[in-house]
Amino acid sequence: MNIFSIYYNPFGMVLIILPLLTFIISLIAQLVIKKKIIILSVVFVGYLIATFTILNSSFLIWCFIYTFISLIATFLADLILKYKKKSTKQS
Repeated sequence: MNIFSIYYNPFGMVLIILPLLTFIISLIAQLVIKKKIIILSVVFVGYLIATFTILNSSFLIWCFIYTFISLIATFLADLILKYKKKSTKQS
């Protein structure tokens, strides 16, 4: 049984893979784009579309949870950008 397979263990995908991918992609996107609302909107709409096309409506709560994870990642990226900006100003 593979933890990464949706057919054998969908909880592995829902609880490990998708949150991790959401966090990493949101962090990188915030470092590049620097617009929280755009990143959060894309994440929310993407998971909302996936909820009703690929998955079932019980996945809707995860759509909100993953958007919150994306929000945390964008705040972390903002802290990184502020720290980077502050350290380059002092030099």
